[in-house]
Parts: sequence; C-alpha cells; structure tokens
Amino acid sequence: MATINLLPNGTLSNNWGIVGGGGATADGVLADTDDATLIETSAISRHCTLHLDDFDASGLGSTGITSIRHYISGYKFNTRGGDTDVNVELQNAAATLYTETHSLTFNSYNAQAFFGTARTTYNGSMEWNGTDAGSLLNGLRLEVNTDPEDPSGVSKARVVQAYVEVTYTTGSVATENAIFFGCAF
Repeated sequence: MATINLLPNGTLSNNWGIVGGGGATADGVLADTDDATLIETSAISRHCTLHLDDFDASGLGSTGITSIRHYISGYKFNTRGGDTDVNVELQNAAATLYTETHSLTFNSYNAQAFFGTARTTYNGSMEWNGTDAGSLLNGLRLEVNTDPEDPSGVSKARVVQAYVEVTYTTGSVATENAIFFGCAF
C-alpha cells in the first residue's frame, strides 16, 4: 500500500487570523511544514474551509483506495493549561462527509499531531473503491472550526498544518518464473 497527502491548495473561506508569511493565505500556511506559519483564533464559531489537491488515481497507478484520514497539528496558545476543542470536517461540494473533534492543549507552544479515524467508506457504507473512487476524492474540502467551544480567557486555538492522507493500493507487478535459493517461483 502507498499513501499520498492531499494538501490545501485554495481557501474557500476563513475568519481565523493568519500568522507568519506576510500576505500569506490560510491554505499556504497550513500546507507548509513551517511551525511559525499558522492560523489562530480566540473566538467560538470561527471557520477555515480549504480546497484540497485532487487524487490522481491514474497518475499514481492506484487500483483502489484503502482509507482516508485527516491530519492537523496545533496547540492552545497564551495559556499554561487546559484545552480547547476544534472540529475537523471533511466535505465535498454537497455535504459534510464526517466530523471529528480534537482537543488542542498547551504543550510549551509545540504543535501536537492529531490524526482522524481512518475511514474506509465515504458515507458509512459505500467504500471509496470503484470506478468513481478518484472522483470522490476530487474537490474535497477540509474545514477546521471552533464550533465546540470558545478558547478560554485570552488563549487562542492555533493550527499549524492540515491535510488529508489517502492510503491506496497499486497494481501488482507481473514476474516470470524464477529460481531463488533453489526454489522455483
């Protein structure tokens, strides 16, 4: 099995603040690996919705999709304890496919990694596999929001990176019969 990360490549909407990289966009700071560029908010009901790269099934030689899961890294800023919850939603143009909540904690201002549940279906029963598997992964959106709660006091929710990881299978390689350690294969 192989994996590929579908990175943010556009911002649909964003009312979080952007830190670092003058003139930067939310998708730009969340697609890079620089912990100094990020999005942050101190308010409840803030949303950052991102377009993701398309899944190039034929270019990757994919014969099927095993699972997908989201990834974010982040932390609670301007505080010495407690946590604040953020939702991560995977969406397509028509609906929210799933939502998970992660608790960002104070960690000496170091981002912590959060992986979502590996999903083998896109609606609870329909597998990602099939002739339309690639198209199901094209046009995906990833949203990070503070709908669950308001970060306490003067603290802020900070998100440093976000993407969707796709685990997929590739075609098998045909080989001729061979002799290996005296055995015919």
